[in-house]
Amino acid sequence: MKILLIGHEGYVGRGLFAYLSRKHQVLGWDKRENLFNIDAALLARKDIEMVINLSVMDSRGSKTFQVDTPAEEVNVMGARHIALILKGSEIAWFQFSTREVLGPVYGPRDVIKTRGGYRPKFLVDESYPYSPQNAYGKSKVMAEFISESHPYTNVIRLTTGYTDNNDIRGGWTLQLLKTVVAGGPVTLTRGGGNQFRDPVHTDDIGRLMEQIHERKIFGERFHAGGGKKNLISLKEFVRIADPKIKIQKVPGGDYGFAFDNTKARKLVGWEPQVLVREKIPVMVKNIRG
Repeated sequence: MKILLIGHEGYVGRGLFAYLSRKHQVLGWDKRENLFNIDAALLARKDIEMVINLSVMDSRGSKTFQVDTPAEEVNVMGARHIALILKGSEIAWFQFSTREVLGPVYGPRDVIKTRGGYRPKFLVDESYPYSPQNAYGKSKVMAEFISESHPYTNVIRLTTGYTDNNDIRGGWTLQLLKTVVAGGPVTLTRGGGNQFRDPVHTDDIGRLMEQIHERKIFGERFHAGGGKKNLISLKEFVRIADPKIKIQKVPGGDYGFAFDNTKARKLVGWEPQVLVREKIPVMVKNIRG
């Protein structure tokens, strides 16, 4: 299959590019190429069968959405541009989104305290209502709805995507491990890292898209989390990397976030296979070089 991967130089993008390139012909497209330079003629010339949009401009620091900003241009107008150039085609489109479109979900009554940290009493499925609390989440909501205009599209929402590799970017997984490798201390909220996450490896994300495409399912939103086997608190995460790491406790923080993968399992038979607890030592090794 011939795939156009927009955002292939980002942290998750690099991991997906590596995975998909094992079986498919993948054309990477990033800031240097400019999303707005893509047109229908390019897609036809390259015989593109699937477009994956990972392009994103983060704006979590602002609660209010503003027009004529980088976040609006990339997240909203970028999705609109893709919708326009795909109009009338049968090219599959995977629009990536985020848990931020749902806002905070878990409170103190929704978690159970364990020795390892908090664990959720429930997981968040696709029926949970939109409630974005920042400009980033609001812009990604708009992108989700824009993608509906193409009949061959699916939205994939992530909580935490990660790869094995070291990178100058990377999300909280990589940043925490870099701090551990540097000798710490690690600063964590919520009682020193009791909040939980459900990291999902980019190999599992790539496999999900393949399974959805093979079954020709379109017009859906899929939650893609690491599953119950990958539920992990932040303090567990850093202590697997170094059991003796010093943790500095600071006030504040959320209680956690984790997705329910039931829909993906029922519709396409997808279950995450990569275990984050086994990958943490690999990531540490790669950071150390």
